[in-house]
Order: sequence, then C-alpha cells, then structure tokens
Amino acid sequence: MNLGKRQLVLATLVVALGAAVYLNWQFSDDRLLVTDTLSSEKELGTAQLVSGSLTQPEEGAETSAAAEPEQAAVAANAEVSAYFTEARLSRQKARDSAVELLEEVLESVESDEEARKEALEKAAALAENVVQESNIENLIKAKGFSDCVVFLENGECSVVVQTDGLLPNEAIAIKDIIGGQSGVAYDKIKIVEAK
Repeated sequence: MNLGKRQLVLATLVVALGAAVYLNWQFSDDRLLVTDTLSSEKELGTAQLVSGSLTQPEEGAETSAAAEPEQAAVAANAEVSAYFTEARLSRQKARDSAVELLEEVLESVESDEEARKEALEKAAALAENVVQESNIENLIKAKGFSDCVVFLENGECSVVVQTDGLLPNEAIAIKDIIGGQSGVAYDKIKIVEAK
C-alpha cells in the first residue's frame, strides 16, 4: 500500500509540473507577430520578416534619411525580442533536462528511498518555480513593461526587463512583485535592463 501512495504522489507531481510548463508556455508572449512599425515613409523594397529583421533594398534604390532611425529602432527591438525568445528557450531546455534527470532517479530500481525523496522534493520545487516565474512575468508586463524574463533559483531571482530606462520607483515595483510572489529577499533580486 505504501508503494501505491508514493506512485500516486509521483504521478501528481509530474502532472503538476506538466501543467505548470504548459501554463508558462500558454501565458508567455514569446510568439513573434508581424506588425508594420514603420511609418508611411518606409522604403520600397524593404520587407519585414517574421523574425523581425529587415532586408536591405537592392542597390540603386533610393533611401530616405528619415526612415533610417526608424529602421534602426525596429532592428534593435527585434534583437531584444530575439534575446527574450532565446532566454525562454534555454530556460525551458535546462528545466527539461533537470526533469529528465529527476525522472531517471525516481524510476531507477537502484535508487534508495533518500534519493527518491530528494528527487521528489526537487521536482516539486522546480514546478513551484515555473509557476512563480510565470506569475511574476505576467505581473511585471501588467505594470507596462514590453517584455521580461524571470529566473528563480536557490532563493535568488534575476529578472531581465525590456525598458528604455528603469526608474527607481519601477525597480521598487518589480522587487515588490518578486518578493510578494516568491518570498525572495530584496537583496537577492537582480534587475537587468534590456534596451
């Protein structure tokens, strides 16, 4: 009977982890959309790709001096957006490999009870971090920031926020959100600006 309870707890944790990963994916804004951010003065021959990068007009095409700063801003925004997409992808890959390792420990016949108990605790902590990171990201975006990515690990939090300049009151608001959602102390929170 005791073995059945452990399997039930393990199955519940795996389902909770899967639900947390799905919710994180569902609520994240890493889906790239094609939008026309250039004004009506855009150059002929310039196309915006789904990845957000611009193609250059062919030689001989006239260029407008007024459109160059807009193109630079669009290109810079695309680079920042690509960073956030890459960061989320690498975070997910790291989590997937950690979950795979924990599952191996749990399924291993040679693992003792202490190792299995520790693996279950780590899986639960990982699932909790996934949910907290997603909640923090959504709340920070609700404060008016374009994008952000949060990394919770070992009682510390790092957050990368897309901004043109972080004001002191905005930094305090971000720290309040992180502290309220995760319980991380203010001195353990690092905020990085992505411009």
